[in-house]
Amino acid sequence: MRSVRDVGAVAVAVGSVVRAAHCIMEARGMPRLSPPAPPLATQPPPVTVIVPARDEEAVLDGCLAGLRAQTHAPLSVLLVDDGSTDATGAIARRHAEADHRVTVVSIDGPPPGWLGKVHAMHAGVRAAGPAAPGEWLLFLDADTLAAPDLVSRMLATAADHDLELLSIHGGPPAGAGLVWSLLMPPGAQLISENASPRGRAGRRRALAIGHCILVRRTYFDKVGGWETLSARGNEDIALATAVRDAGGGTRFTRPGTSLVTRGIDPFPAGWASFRKSFTIGVGRSVPLLAAAGVAHVAFGLTPPAAVVSGLRRRSPQLVAAGVVGWAAQAAGHLQATRVTGGPAVSAVLAPASWMLAGGLFLDASRLARRGVLRWKGRELGSARGSG
Repeated sequence: MRSVRDVGAVAVAVGSVVRAAHCIMEARGMPRLSPPAPPLATQPPPVTVIVPARDEEAVLDGCLAGLRAQTHAPLSVLLVDDGSTDATGAIARRHAEADHRVTVVSIDGPPPGWLGKVHAMHAGVRAAGPAAPGEWLLFLDADTLAAPDLVSRMLATAADHDLELLSIHGGPPAGAGLVWSLLMPPGAQLISENASPRGRAGRRRALAIGHCILVRRTYFDKVGGWETLSARGNEDIALATAVRDAGGGTRFTRPGTSLVTRGIDPFPAGWASFRKSFTIGVGRSVPLLAAAGVAHVAFGLTPPAAVVSGLRRRSPQLVAAGVVGWAAQAAGHLQATRVTGGPAVSAVLAPASWMLAGGLFLDASRLARRGVLRWKGRELGSARGSG
């Protein structure tokens, strides 16, 4: 038993080092948002912002206020009220009455063969009408809060890096809770292990995060828009990959202070959100979800257990394996917080974060086994790949 334990500790230490090195290398390829470009002699490109919203009364006012304060012009905002049962529609209409750039589109949910958010974004594009010359589309979740320079900086970054699609990760709001310390870092690492932030061609897909995607309208139409992704639960990554494979540059970048994400606090809300993403990531397979859960609990538990066991047995080798594994997991966790904006001090709890990630997978497998996987009152639907 001791030899098996020792081998396991060494294996996890090696795996932790490899995982941390991958995380650090991928993060180094993520540019920060560029400063806004100086005023042009020609007309700036039009940007159409599409915000899908279902029961978002707690956050929508801030989202729309942030968009109305954007320094970029010309800009229009299409809020798609997706069958909300709260005050979402009323809040949106109030903003539309105060600002002619805001339009509200009301729909009653997706038709057969569509997932809710994908259909809402599709409805927004249809409402926007034919493409304008040079137009960009910005898909933005209702639980985000944009700084006035967000659109200008995203366009400048796209120009600086010759991109057709750009996605960014929102940072934490003031007073952010444990989600940003314990769930976000392993979640970010898992996603980047399955999709390339730099959009490089190869077997991995291109990374995008659905709460903020800027895409050139010509390329969006070129790859078939949301109609080709109607039932995809990982539509963000699928869109970025399609644009990349069609010859367009894609990139995932750090937002700095230009975007805040508010929809994953308090902790139960964050748990449910990550559970949904993890479920989509493995295609709702109960065996795969359960196996991923056990593997990640063991991945996080092994380093501290090896340190404790090694001290009790007076085994320097076992202690060293545990320390190396713990340190490597902390390094990967620290790098993830630099990208997502979480507290750096939480890196010391990296093993606990991976155990929580395992718990998320196990919880997802439990719900999948019971057939009750739903999101905002709707069936999650089938999904393939990682998102």
